[in-house]
Amino acid sequence: MVDTASFSSVTKQLVDSSLVNHKDKGVRIYTACCIADMLRLYAPDAPYTNNNLKTIFGLFVSELRNISSPKNPYFNMYYYLLESLSVVKSIVLITDIKNANDLMVDLFRNIFDDIRPQQAKNVQICMSELLQHIIDEVKQLPQEIVDIILAQFLHKQKFDNPAAYRLACDLGNNCADKLQRYVFQYFFDIISTVGNGELSAKELADFKTVHQLVVELNKATPALLLNVIPQLEEELKVSDVTIRTLATKSLGEMFAEKTSQLASQYESTWKAWLLRRNDKSPQVRIVWIESLKELIKAHGSLAKELSGEQFIVSSQDRFKNGLSEKLVDPDEKVRAVVCKTIGEFDYETSLHHIQKSTLIQVGHRCRDKKKSVSIEAINALSTLYNQAYPEIEVGTKASISQFDWMPSAVLHAVYVNDNDIFSIVDSAVFSTLFPPHGSAAARAQRLVTTFAALDDKDRLPDPTKSSLLLYKYVQIHDDKFLKSISDCMNSKLSLKEIKKAAKETLSRIENIAPQALDVFSILLQRISLTLVNSEVLSELIRIVGESEEHRQDSGELLRSLSLIFPAIFKDHLDEILALLRDPNSAGASDSLQTLAEFAKQFPKSVPADIIAKETLQTFIESGTVTQAMHATVVLTSIPNNDAMCEEIVGTIVRRLDIASTRMLKDLSVLSQVALYSPQAFETVSSSVVSFIIKRLLMTNTLDQETMYEPEVEWVEKEDLDEYSLSKIMGLKVLVNRAIVLAESDPVLAQDAVRPVFKLLWALINQSGEIVDEKNTNNVLKSYLRLNAARLVIKLTRNRPVYEKMVSVAEYRRLALVVQDPVCRVRQGFAGRVMKYLRSKELHIRYLAVLFLAAHEPEPEWRLQIRGFLIQQSRAQGNAEGSLMLNELTLARLVHLMANHPDFAMKDTLEADGVQVSQETHSVEDLNLAVKYFEFYMETMANSENVSLIYHVASMLKTVRFANASEPTQYLYELSDLAQYLIQEKSRSHNWTLTSYPGQVKLPRELFIPLAQNELSVQLSTKLYLSSEWVRARERKAERKPKATVERKMGQATKRRSRSPSSPPPEMGSDSVDAEGEGEEGAGDDASPVRTKRAKRSKKAAERVPGEPTRRMASRAAKAKVAAYKDIDSDQEEEEEVDELESEDD
Repeated sequence: MVDTASFSSVTKQLVDSSLVNHKDKGVRIYTACCIADMLRLYAPDAPYTNNNLKTIFGLFVSELRNISSPKNPYFNMYYYLLESLSVVKSIVLITDIKNANDLMVDLFRNIFDDIRPQQAKNVQICMSELLQHIIDEVKQLPQEIVDIILAQFLHKQKFDNPAAYRLACDLGNNCADKLQRYVFQYFFDIISTVGNGELSAKELADFKTVHQLVVELNKATPALLLNVIPQLEEELKVSDVTIRTLATKSLGEMFAEKTSQLASQYESTWKAWLLRRNDKSPQVRIVWIESLKELIKAHGSLAKELSGEQFIVSSQDRFKNGLSEKLVDPDEKVRAVVCKTIGEFDYETSLHHIQKSTLIQVGHRCRDKKKSVSIEAINALSTLYNQAYPEIEVGTKASISQFDWMPSAVLHAVYVNDNDIFSIVDSAVFSTLFPPHGSAAARAQRLVTTFAALDDKDRLPDPTKSSLLLYKYVQIHDDKFLKSISDCMNSKLSLKEIKKAAKETLSRIENIAPQALDVFSILLQRISLTLVNSEVLSELIRIVGESEEHRQDSGELLRSLSLIFPAIFKDHLDEILALLRDPNSAGASDSLQTLAEFAKQFPKSVPADIIAKETLQTFIESGTVTQAMHATVVLTSIPNNDAMCEEIVGTIVRRLDIASTRMLKDLSVLSQVALYSPQAFETVSSSVVSFIIKRLLMTNTLDQETMYEPEVEWVEKEDLDEYSLSKIMGLKVLVNRAIVLAESDPVLAQDAVRPVFKLLWALINQSGEIVDEKNTNNVLKSYLRLNAARLVIKLTRNRPVYEKMVSVAEYRRLALVVQDPVCRVRQGFAGRVMKYLRSKELHIRYLAVLFLAAHEPEPEWRLQIRGFLIQQSRAQGNAEGSLMLNELTLARLVHLMANHPDFAMKDTLEADGVQVSQETHSVEDLNLAVKYFEFYMETMANSENVSLIYHVASMLKTVRFANASEPTQYLYELSDLAQYLIQEKSRSHNWTLTSYPGQVKLPRELFIPLAQNELSVQLSTKLYLSSEWVRARERKAERKPKATVERKMGQATKRRSRSPSSPPPEMGSDSVDAEGEGEEGAGDDASPVRTKRAKRSKKAAERVPGEPTRRMASRAAKAKVAAYKDIDSDQEEEEEVDELESEDD
């Protein structure tokens, strides 16, 4: 027990100013240490007055500044003082001193300033404990101290002095209970200022800093934010967008912390934050989406215990649904950010925490109407595929399912028909999907693996700008440039050499014509053989010959390459022939087709040695139908080989027989000889034509009638019997001969093609039945009329001599195939029409045929046709020197409608049995006609051409049909109907109808101008439209406003909230983006047909027996289509091969 009374004189002497303020630092520190010892001995009561303590702690604070210098000769004494105050806790006496806030503030500030990472751990521990003692004991902590502590969490301070940051973390975690209210008050004071609307620019900057501070506190000392989190929740609900944005961003970062438990601790805050995904401000929605990147990575199963919110389905769906929903957000910036965010996920996250349906939505965004969205979507899918490729290559099923479709989605983007998007796709293909590095074997394997899942092809930017720049550069005559660019296309060079040539080319362009650099960069990407060169081609051929696993995909890839770039095979013909000579080669079919495509382009380079010819003859005699066809192409391409070809066709003709099992193969060989060796074919043409027409097409075998069940109208191509395939092939032989004659002898061609046309029209007019016994089964009839229709337009495309031979009446009958009772016939014909129109190979009059799909019962197919028509309209709008072909198509459509079987007025029976003729069309008839006009206007009309369209419609009342037997009265009635609907649409869209100043000439083969007399004036002013229909339409319009607004709002909401469906199979390339025209009206396509079925049943029964109506046909097709697979454009191309039709399409 220490007698403290003995120290009374010493205690007084130690606080003497001569010691406390001594100029010698040694005296001062020893004095401070002695006083600290006295405080230890007297503890818990200090032997000093308030003033003495103030002086003492002023000395302590001053001397402790020197603790930061370990080299100081008195460092041990400074540490002794620090340790004594900390261990004995005598530092807490400072909290008893009156007006000592300044001392405490100075102490805190000094320690945070002086602490350094290099200091000894025991020094740092003592500093931390010293400050903790003060915080624990003080009744009211000065706000300045709170500011000092919180300042250490700012980003700059955190990295400038990590020791001070760790000290602040220790205080926050160890004194959380005491500091919570001070931290709350700190933030409350700032946030309440915002609520008063008193923020200046500086205050707003401070406000952002405060939110950054909250995020940092959450990382280091989350317990301090107990009362701050609810404040942030309230910020989520304020009207100020900036505040909501900051709160959303801050909470998103806080929830995303790996160790964070905020979602479970603050349930209401978590739910409120989730609701910000639907914030009215795009800025807030964007910030919310950006937060998901780290959030999903760190907490794939966050907040499992939460339920009750409608959008919270499961622990993972809460995120997935948010992303998927925002991919169809009405704001393009939001959609772009979603795509970018998904593209930034690593492989594991995108595999395990992102649903495939969400990724497919990103694929749809590749075709978004806004470029910014498309670019981000393309980059996202390319990056994700590149990350996943190693797992796809080794066959990981989960990766294949999740990612292998992505290259196709990227390539589909070219169908947006935007030149900038073309260049983005190019960049993705050549830099990310197929990075130009690695060994030839690795690159070949990647091509095969990726190609196996591919279902599309690709395309250059602004053609006008590009062509001008290219032409300008060609005029420079730069030999070095021409050499380097030629090297880029040299298949013999290695990848390294090709890349070097491309680099030199771009460098040369940049020096000479920098304005052309962008165009040439894209051009070089396209033409440089970085994906496929000689090395890779050899590897692909090796895989075909050796790899059972990848043989089929490699063969298909070789076949595709031969279609696109046959020249690169010139140095690999021996390798391909080596595969063909191997009797056990499983890649013979693909190798043969590759060789055939090369032969079409470079016939003089085809191997012509005896062994090669014998190999090809072997395939013709013993190979499959497809192999025989391709072997024939190669053999007939060999120069000066007519004698062998004549021998082959002579052998075939001698054995042609209906009962022959070789008939299909022999006909396929003849079809190719007709195309590529017409001289040889003409030696046997009369015998072949006679056999096909009289013995094959005009007769049936005994088992044909019962080959399929009577109710079956279609089977897949692979299920079709060989006899039926032979009939189809026979048609192709006849057509191929006519095609060649049109080019070689136009006069003879007309005589030769007449019986072919007669045969094709008979098949079309008689629904595929031309056999006298009428015993052709329904399946074969469907195939025959489809192929007959397709072969008619094949004959006429780019062949004016044949196009002129198709009469107006025949054209009208051909158009009705678009409304065939069998869905696959409708799709097959309309798909081919669109294909030829897109490539501008078909007369523009066939565009009108597609509008007959207005009543198409299959919504997806109708949407595909609609998408094509919209693209057709845009293409004309963008073209220079427009010929108003799309607008004049309205006149052709009216001609088709006026002569349509369903628009003909029939005699009806009254109750007394008297037959009465209709004088005008019924309201129901006109409403069905309305669908055609509405389909035309929704795809072709816009504010710029509506006046011209109206002018065309009105001109129809100044003409009559060229054929006097056609119902001209219907023409005037439809003219009035079209004008009425155009005016109605113009009013609803606020379009201005003005008088069209130009001259318009209607098709002369359809219309003849009326003489300018009183009768013509009377016709032009008379209203032919049924007044009953007009009244019904007006009544509907009167009821429309509220319902229309509600429906349109509903459709808009539906488009925003609904994920767009995958592009339908047949014409996916023409699908319009789901966030615009693509979905509008799809739900109502067949409704008039369905709702009026009962009303039309009586009239249908009164029609001529056996005459199917278009509306009846569509209904019949609706019920049967479910059993059929959809045709896609690629499958259609394959059918060309499978059907042994080898003319270049």
